Order: sequence, then structure tokens, then C-alpha cells
Amino acid sequence: MTHYLELEGKRALVTGGTQGIGKAVVGRLREAGVKVLTAVRTTPVELPDADLFVAADVAAAEGCAIVADGGTVPTA
Repeated sequence: MTHYLELEGKRALVTGGTQGIGKAVVGRLREAGVKVLTAVRTTPVELPDADLFVAADVAAAEGCAIVADGGTVPTA
């Protein structure tokens, strides 16, 4: 990937990043030096970087809160 976007050291959130286009986006961003947090409904069995995945359904408010909190379940 060319470095015209200057992404080295940046952070990104990708939802649905374990299959298809989402997985490709995560891979390319990581190649460019981006730290990518991937939000998934179900945690995959094999994780290259387990700390960069968060299991949350972003279609629901609770799932969005989990992602916004960095992957920890918010307390009531």
C-alpha cells in the first residue's frame, strides 16, 4: 500500500472485519501501520491479535456502548 494517506500510527475502527471486504480492509490498514479495533458479533476462533477485537453487535445501543468503551462491558 502506498503511504500517500500517511496512516502510520493512526487508529481505526472496523465493524464486521473478520470476513470478506471487512477482513481485507483490516489487513490493508494494519499493513499501513494503523492500529485497528475490529468489532464483531461473534469472536472468531483464531485471532491474530486478540486484544484488537471486541465482541459487540453495533446494531444495538448496548453494543455501541461496548465498542465506545474499548471493549469492556459498561456497568449500570
